[in-house]
Parts: sequence; structure tokens; C-alpha cells
Amino acid sequence: MIVYEDKTSFVMTEQHEHALLSEGFAQHWKQEHFLGIDKRDSVLYAIAQHDRAWIDVDESPLWNDEAQVPFTFVDFPISLKLHFYKKGIDEIEEKNLYAALLCSIHYTQFFKELTNDKRIILFVNKEISRQKRLLNKLNLYETDKNLVFHYNLLKFCDNISLFVCMQEAGAIGDKVHNWFENGLTQPFSFFKEFAFHAVWKSQNEIMVNPFPFTEEFKLSIPLRHVPKDLVKQQGILKAFHDAPIQNRTVEIISK
Repeated sequence: MIVYEDKTSFVMTEQHEHALLSEGFAQHWKQEHFLGIDKRDSVLYAIAQHDRAWIDVDESPLWNDEAQVPFTFVDFPISLKLHFYKKGIDEIEEKNLYAALLCSIHYTQFFKELTNDKRIILFVNKEISRQKRLLNKLNLYETDKNLVFHYNLLKFCDNISLFVCMQEAGAIGDKVHNWFENGLTQPFSFFKEFAFHAVWKSQNEIMVNPFPFTEEFKLSIPLRHVPKDLVKQQGILKAFHDAPIQNRTVEIISK
């Protein structure tokens, strides 16, 4: 679950909805900057499904007793998180081997820093084995430039979708989430800028520079404002499902 809070509510977005929003960004990526265009359908599938691990989890949001807020994808209990990560990648592999490879790479990159947690080490090692198996089946190398581009596109679309979901619409200055203070990672050789800069120009407009898309466009994502008073009265599960679904619509503009 993606969660931020205002004075009266927890604003909650289901992870799979965020992933579908990520695909919306990928759909508008400039074709001339899309390496390995023959894999486009598989890449879009990977981006759309990369957080399907959270579908069952977000159906029943959990309460963090220590912090007195709902658990988010950042602080969710690691054993459960790893279990569902594997489940999600398994499901993607049943449908599309290349998409599963991209998603496996994506998840193992979360843990690229050294850790002594045996649960994480086991998960990463199993996913690296999966990646080697899939690379062999697909007759690819992990350094393949198209594969590297496709992973970077997944990561970029994931990040810009989070920019939409993780903070209040129209956030500027110190209201911007600290993940985005220095812009979004720019790993693509076609753009000279060091980072992508995403800025809320209004409550429903986000300016992106450099602009990697074919045209300006609109996207929507469902979310819920879950009243804190209702959580105290009913608990997080019932309060979440009783809160009406609202759509946040944003227009992605170049200037």
C-alpha cells in the first residue's frame, strides 16, 4: 500500500493501481527512444504487473501498532513482503518469461546494499537463479543493452507513478516527498540532463523535463482518503473499505 497522511486522513493507493498507472507512462514513451521495440508488449506487461504481488496484501491493509499508521510498502513486515514478492513474480512468469525477468531484476535491486538478513539473502539468491534460468531460455545476456533499457524504463515509470501517488497533489517546496527532491533518476543516453525533473504546476498538472513522451496526456488513478477518526472507531480494514474511491487525474505537460 502507498500511504501518506494529511491532518484528517490517510491517503491510500493500492500498489497494483500504481503499477497500472506506471504502464500509462510507458504507453506514451517516444517510439524513437524505445530500444528493442519487438519486446514492447512484454515490457508493457512487466510494467503493468510489476506490483501484482501486492494485490492480495492490499485487499486487507495492516495496521502498524508501533507507528500508529497503516503499514506501507516501505515498512511492511519483511517475511510477508518476500513471500508475496516471489508469488507475484511466479504469476508473471506463467504468462510472460521476459516480463518475469524484468520484474525479478527490479525486485532484487531493492536489496542491492549489503545485508545480514538471511531471509533477504535467500530471496535474492533464488531470484538470481531465476534470472539465470530465464536468460538462458531467452538466449540473452544480463548486459544486453535492450534488456538494460527495458529495466530502466520500468524503474523510471515506477518512480514517476510514485511521484503522483506518494504526496499531495500540487505539492511544492518542503511538501515534496524527499524521494523526489533531486528529481528522478535519468539513466537514458538519449537525454543530456542529469535527472528528470517532475514538478507540480497545479493541482492536476505535472511538468516533466526532459519530456520523453510522444505528447502531453492525462492519466487517472483511484485512491481513498481514509478518515483517521473512522480508523479509530472501526479499525483500518473496515475503514479502508468504507472509504469511497476517488480518482486523481493528472495531465503530464512539457512546459
